[in-house]
Order: sequence, then structure tokens, then C-alpha cells
Amino acid sequence: MADSDAPKCPFPGDSDQPLGHDPAACPVPHGDPSGPEWDVETHVEAIRRAREKALSSHLGTDHAEAMAVKVTEQRATQKGLGEIRSEFLDSLGKKLGYGHPLSDRTGIAEFTWTPEAEARLTEVPAFCRELTRWRVEWTALKKNLGTTITPEIMAVKYQMWGEVSHAIEARRGREMEWTDSAKTRFEKVPEFVRGQVLEAVEGNARNMGCQVIDDEVVDKVVARWSTSGDFHEGLYGFR
Repeated sequence: MADSDAPKCPFPGDSDQPLGHDPAACPVPHGDPSGPEWDVETHVEAIRRAREKALSSHLGTDHAEAMAVKVTEQRATQKGLGEIRSEFLDSLGKKLGYGHPLSDRTGIAEFTWTPEAEARLTEVPAFCRELTRWRVEWTALKKNLGTTITPEIMAVKYQMWGEVSHAIEARRGREMEWTDSAKTRFEKVPEFVRGQVLEAVEGNARNMGCQVIDDEVVDKVVARWSTSGDFHEGLYGFR
């Protein structure tokens, strides 16, 4: 599929690099100065783990490092921590899903994607493309489907997601007010994950104290996912 023909992400920030990425920037992220403080050795360890898992996460090293720092700070902020120490990093490694560069499970198997599977993956919006790759691989591993990912194996995970997505939409629908522009963008999300995206966007919006889902809210939620890879985000994110 030519780049000009590839489906475009319905949300801003459709890029292979994390939002705000500057190719000329320092390759080792220093974190958010307004967030929790890092124990120096813990910060070094987070970067080391991210570098080690970058290839298995299908990420560039810079992207994996930035994602590791962001998700740690994001989760630490949610817990009200003032300092990030090794105990928290170890705990996070057990909670993050397979594929994330800080997950303990990432790298337990090596996967090969066929050209046809890679082409189909480009149909998924960029903001959840990494999650899709990771979850397809994890499903293949759990169901003993082998380590060569084909469109048929992708379809297994898509069907599982679709059942959950449809159940969410049937059970709850939209619980918050959405602007017309935000609704239009939401309708471009693939059907098989639309319910999960709905739940996650509204959950994040409530967590941010928002009453209405507009373009700004969507942009903020997508930025959180794109920079941290934290698509689960506790009780209100992707399952």
C-alpha cells in the first residue's frame, strides 16, 4: 500500500513517532519537570529496560525510552507519588500489558508478521496501532497459534475485540455529550474497537473533569496513549 493511499488516523498526531518528538532532541528523555521526581538509579533502569525491549515492542529506541518514562510518570501521578523509585518500576512491569517496553512479558517470544498482515495493520489508526500489534501477538501466544502473524490470526483477535466492543456499545452507548466534530472523528475508528475507544475516551474525560467530549479532549486522550503506550489506564481504558 502506497503511503498516499494508506488510511489516515481520524485523530491528529498520526505518526510513527510519539507526539512532540523532535529528531534533534536528546535521545535520553529527562521526564516531565512538573511531575514526580525520579530516583536517579530508577530512571537509568527504566531507560535500560526500554532499550532492551525496544525491538520486541516494534519501536525505535528513542520512542521506547520516551514511552517508558511517560507511562511511569503518568501512573505515578495517578497514585499521587512524589518520587519514583525501583519498587514502583518493578510493580509497573508486572501490570503493563505484553508489548509495552516496560512490561515483564515483552520479549518472551519472537514474532514474524507476513506482508499481508503488516498491510492490514496499516488500516488501524496510528494511535492504537501499537496496541493492536501487541494484543494480536499476545493472543497468538495464549492460543498456541504460532509465531508467524497472518491476517487469519489477526482476525481471531479482531473477533474477540469486536464481541467486547459491541457489548460495550449495547450496554452503555454514549454517556457524555459529544460535539459533532468529535462524533465524526469517533465514527472513523474501526468498528471492532469502537466500544473500547468510547469507554476509554469518556473515562479519561471524566478523570480530567470534563463535561463535554470535544476535539480538545480527544486530542489530549490520544496524546496520552501515543506518548505513554498506556492504553489500559486502569479501570477506564482498553481491556
